[in-house]
Amino acid sequence: MILQKIVWNQQSVEEPELYYKLKNGIKSESGILLNAGGEADFLTYMNIFSAEKWRKYTGIQSVCVSVNFKGKIKVVIYALSCKNKKVCSKIIMQFPMESKGEDSVNTPIFALPESGVVGVSIIAEEDTALYAASYMTDEEREKKEVKIGIGICTFKREKYVERNMKVLKENLLNNENALSYGHLSVCISDNGGTLVREKIEDEHIRIVKNKNLGGVGGFTRTMFEHMRDDSITHVLLMDDDAVISPEAIERTYTLLTLLKEKYRMAVIGGSLLREDLPTLQYECGACWNDGDIVANNHNFDMTQLKNVVINEQIQKAEYTGWWYSCIPVTFIKEMHYPLPFFIHRDDIEYGLRAKGQFIFLNGITIWHEAFENKLPGFLEYYDVRNLAITNAIHNPQFAAKDFKKMLFVQVSSNIGKYRYKYVDLNLKGAVDFLRGFKWFYNSDTLGVHDGLKKYNYQSMSAEEFIGHNGIRSEDMDPCGRPEAEPPCKLKRILIMLSMNGHFLPAYKNRATKVARPNPNIYDLFRCNEVVYADAAGNAICVKRSRIELLKAYIKMLKVFRLIDLHYDKVCEEYRKNHSKLESKDFWSSYLELKEVQNKEM
Repeated sequence: MILQKIVWNQQSVEEPELYYKLKNGIKSESGILLNAGGEADFLTYMNIFSAEKWRKYTGIQSVCVSVNFKGKIKVVIYALSCKNKKVCSKIIMQFPMESKGEDSVNTPIFALPESGVVGVSIIAEEDTALYAASYMTDEEREKKEVKIGIGICTFKREKYVERNMKVLKENLLNNENALSYGHLSVCISDNGGTLVREKIEDEHIRIVKNKNLGGVGGFTRTMFEHMRDDSITHVLLMDDDAVISPEAIERTYTLLTLLKEKYRMAVIGGSLLREDLPTLQYECGACWNDGDIVANNHNFDMTQLKNVVINEQIQKAEYTGWWYSCIPVTFIKEMHYPLPFFIHRDDIEYGLRAKGQFIFLNGITIWHEAFENKLPGFLEYYDVRNLAITNAIHNPQFAAKDFKKMLFVQVSSNIGKYRYKYVDLNLKGAVDFLRGFKWFYNSDTLGVHDGLKKYNYQSMSAEEFIGHNGIRSEDMDPCGRPEAEPPCKLKRILIMLSMNGHFLPAYKNRATKVARPNPNIYDLFRCNEVVYADAAGNAICVKRSRIELLKAYIKMLKVFRLIDLHYDKVCEEYRKNHSKLESKDFWSSYLELKEVQNKEM
């Protein structure tokens, strides 16, 4: 039984060192070609075998390595663990093989180590061609019947959806050699009504038009659709613009078929790697931490063996992002549906219901644009409002003083970046939370969202700023440059006391600064004007203002007064009533599903 393929054909991102490292060899279309004495090192992020996790979650005790090749090789199998941030390596076996390429040859079965990972290196004794390899087991296991319903929410991102469906069709949906072949179904919630069915739909892929109620509205619609099919056992939520890896879905499917009964409610999470820096991991699960989010293994370079081994250690996680989140149908039936947050924090709140039952595995990953490379805009509103609702429900100990502290930090950060309109979004988010559960339950979601436009900056093409105050074209790609290091502690204190230079004259040589959307705030010290440019070529221009600073803090103090008056009562309302927003009846009405079905008929 194949547990995990050793892959070298990069189905998604062209970063060979995530897959293999070659000495005296090349990768061709037919496989890997090694000269005599050459080596294919598969001790990599995509190709190590997470021994500790496979033992824990499936009970698999022993495996072998199977290789299809032509030539003469030596297979070296390593046990790898990490102690005191140092990789400890031990050879499990060295096994010589010879083949004419007709059949696969297996190493002897070996016991999986109780901790750490297993890795493989193949050394050519003569000129050799490698065609395929995998980790296998001969242990007899009853495989569970698994069918995964993939749910994708999209809004006017046709090219991404078409790209990803092409990848799924070629590698999984129409590929009889795929392990998950016949066990996948796709539902796409088209919130913008712009997808062309003829380009995408087939017997495995279905598009449903949906009211644009944000990401959570689209993802919940796909849950609804998949739950109509009694054969679906899991719903896999995936971002429409993520670069997906078919191998991630293959590994998810295989793991689910062998999962122990005690982990049947566990959510399989996908790690997030950056699309602009494809070997850099953004997170592998995260902890909510009452809103002060801690991303596990943030900024790990996954070409480094030490990071690969550390990344497979089982860590606490409180949620996983919906860029790749495989949720058991039994979980949805028991925990019901998400809260109608429109966007942001919806995956966090839903993840907190899992009480830490998450599984992450190497190679179960996607690539996505870095969040810090996007202008936050109206997210400044949702991040505050939805944080407050989430904490009200899940953490009664998060008191009014904690909420005020969080709001002060958020507001001060935007003031320090001269983004005074974002302060208004922060404060509106707090005020709308304080309106209480009844207001949220009855609010017009789209009306609320449209009303945020007046608080936001109007972005322009970044090219329009070229020539402004001496800005050059190369300045308009701040996301492509390394972020400036923060200054020493003493200077940071002085900068904070001066409100990031608001009460000091601007540097003459820093009249206008071009910055990434979420820069190191100290890098803006004593700038008169900042142009924020994102990775998509959008930009906004802001100027520092002492008057706006004072007005922002005055408005914040007024909101603090409202928090003192209403916070405890509002939190109690959400704790008592939030289940009303999670029911099937609520969501059927919210999504106007009866009306949609009548139109389709």
